[in-house]
Amino acid sequence: MGEKILPPQNKKMRNIDKLFFRVKKISDWIEIAIKYMASLLIFLCAVCVFFQVVNRYILVKQTLFPWKSVPWTDEMSKLLMVILAFLCMGVCYKHGELSRADMVYSKLSGWKKKALYYIEFVCIVIFLVAAIIYGIKFANANKIFRTESLFIPGNVLYSIPVVGFILMLFNALVEFLGVISGNVEPFESVEKPEVEEE
Repeated sequence: MGEKILPPQNKKMRNIDKLFFRVKKISDWIEIAIKYMASLLIFLCAVCVFFQVVNRYILVKQTLFPWKSVPWTDEMSKLLMVILAFLCMGVCYKHGELSRADMVYSKLSGWKKKALYYIEFVCIVIFLVAAIIYGIKFANANKIFRTESLFIPGNVLYSIPVVGFILMLFNALVEFLGVISGNVEPFESVEKPEVEEE
């Protein structure tokens, strides 16, 4: 006997289900890469701050030799923290760790909860797409700008938020696919927190 033919609606849902698990796997790979990059950024930030403290308060002030201050470490540590914040924004969205007022949707159930989720999703997508488009325009408009110590071009500097918004939009779309396929509950994170065993 051949393969059992399913009704068109079930086939469509199966395709959405498969698509969700494929994009979720991509999201998981991106998350692993971001975690490694975040660890590196935190380490570099700590090294910059430590070096600046040692240089400013020990080498410059406490020794007889003429040590010069190193201003680029201050700028570097700030830049690394900004990159870290925008890079991890998508991962925070995926795990449901962004702040959210749950007073309304926690009291809803069924189709009302789903309808509110879809309205919220549309608003999030509109905001993120607008932020990406205008972020790219703003970055391109600041090509001439250079940072004071590191001389980083403005278009590179102002592209950091755009990357963060793209990652967040991708995770929002993954969550949306999960909701319409029935694998994720509305207003629940794609990655449910692990329950600690007693």
